[in-house]
Amino acid sequence: MTPDQRLAQIVHALQQAGIDILVMGGHAVRYYGIDRNTIDFDLVTSVATAEELRSKLPEAFNSPNLREQGVWRANDFARFEIGRLPDGRQELLEFWLRNHLLGDFQTLNARAEIGFYGGSEIPFLSLPDLLKSKETERETDWSDIALLEEIQDGRNFAALQKDPRLVSVFVTNLRSRRGMDQAIDAGLPNDPALIRETIAACTHPAAFAFWIALAPSTSSSIVIPMIEPTTLASLRSATFGTAKHFALIEICRRAYKRRAIELDRADKQAKLSQGR
Repeated sequence: MTPDQRLAQIVHALQQAGIDILVMGGHAVRYYGIDRNTIDFDLVTSVATAEELRSKLPEAFNSPNLREQGVWRANDFARFEIGRLPDGRQELLEFWLRNHLLGDFQTLNARAEIGFYGGSEIPFLSLPDLLKSKETERETDWSDIALLEEIQDGRNFAALQKDPRLVSVFVTNLRSRRGMDQAIDAGLPNDPALIRETIAACTHPAAFAFWIALAPSTSSSIVIPMIEPTTLASLRSATFGTAKHFALIEICRRAYKRRAIELDRADKQAKLSQGR
């Protein structure tokens, strides 16, 4: 049995036991198109407490190997061993009961993507939510983000080719250099009204930094606080599409990363100090 097939088997067993989940982590990264070897099963669940998981998991895994492992943030996270892999390593299920980077399960589930994986249809975090879940202090997560941003832009651009009404989804969520080049090649920077609407609606500084050079007087109350005033001034005076412009976009991207890492680290430190 492949890891993909094993995940599908696990998901169906959990669903039969009344445990609603969405797949995140390495298997979600694989599903969205990044080649990744993983033995981890990372899940976000609607179950509110580890106690509820303890009561329901035996229905999914009727095995003497089922045992809970200690974790340092037990109010938010639970880990269970469900068996052993052929090489002797533990087979672990890791459940997020609450994740500070994500919304509530009902909201996540409404945006979830049902995909064919391991020979079956299973639910994954949406690509935007998966990107958000990886804004941690781990450098490997940011390597994933760089690749997932390209995939998201590629998906949104492909959708735009089929339905021009989806242009706002593509332009407001631009995050990768490849996606920005696609926007230029498609002639989207030649539409002043679209540019102004896009800048006002951007929620990520990379997209805002890309478009603001075309309409420097346009504002965005959401993104501007994330950008240093000197960088913002340089963006407003930059010539669109130049090397300097793209260097400024990268400065905004790196500043966003630093801020996200600081927030993730602060959350961990707060939970440690609270003994959670």
